[in-house]
Amino acid sequence: MIFSASPHRDAIRLLFILVEGSSSLLSSHPSGATLIFQGETRLLAFEFWVRNPDYLAAELLDRFEQTGEKELLAEIDSIFAEDEPDIRRIPMIRYLRGAYEKLDDALSILRSRDLVRIERKGKGVKIYETDFIIMPKAQEVAKKIVADFPDLSWYSRRARLVAAIAGTDGGKALKARQYERVQYAETRLGGIIPSIADETRERLKILKNESVEGAEVAKYD
Repeated sequence: MIFSASPHRDAIRLLFILVEGSSSLLSSHPSGATLIFQGETRLLAFEFWVRNPDYLAAELLDRFEQTGEKELLAEIDSIFAEDEPDIRRIPMIRYLRGAYEKLDDALSILRSRDLVRIERKGKGVKIYETDFIIMPKAQEVAKKIVADFPDLSWYSRRARLVAAIAGTDGGKALKARQYERVQYAETRLGGIIPSIADETRERLKILKNESVEGAEVAKYD
């Protein structure tokens, strides 16, 4: 099963991504806002991981191999137990700089309600940076959505997890991490980036077995 596109659902997903992935503004803003999400490329990288839970699971497995944090395995288990790579997946195409989709319609919904303001920096007609100013009302709306529609809290939790995995990396660095997946990198331009659910599920199984075996050995050390 694959979700079909819907501007209003896309707007809700983007709202949570922008709120959870934001950082504090370093100086006062005329609007009174205190948060900013920096960069459209970074936003698209977040979008890809939220919309493709199997790729996010693979990233979590990478983190587990680096840190050994057991809670990461539980998070990945949850992704597959809930069949997220099937029922939550919203495909993206590979464009010149990686996973891409026009966000104009969804962003226009957020802008029309003054939840987000967009600031572009450039010279002449050339734009080299797009930032998203998160208005105070955006946080209130996100909380109300979760309170009124508990099922939509998944977007909040998932955006928070992606933000934790992304850390302070900018869009270019996040895209580079995503390009490390062969299936992603080898997708033809304009083609849909394929699922890696089966490979990631098998990798999870192997790492869980290794973790259990390691724990058994440790008992007798």
